[in-house]
Amino acid sequence: MAEVLTEFAAPVTGLLPLTREVVVRAWITADRLQKAGPGEEPDPIARLGDTARSISQATHVILHVRTHAARTAQTAASTPPSPTRPPASRRR
Repeated sequence: MAEVLTEFAAPVTGLLPLTREVVVRAWITADRLQKAGPGEEPDPIARLGDTARSISQATHVILHVRTHAARTAQTAASTPPSPTRPPASRRR
């Protein structure tokens, strides 16, 4: 599970950070174009900024879950198996 979450949220190569980068670059470009003309910031440009913030928040949450999943896997791997009772047919 941790590996899958890493694919989504890894800081440099993860899907969400790369998507966020594209959205931020589009937002910056649109903002620059908007400043060249009269009027206020159009709704689509504001939504790009909101989308970039949402992606950042989602990435943070996914990284937290991934870290928790990795710790849980490490704990499970390092915990010795509990002793089991022999099957009823072997007991006397």
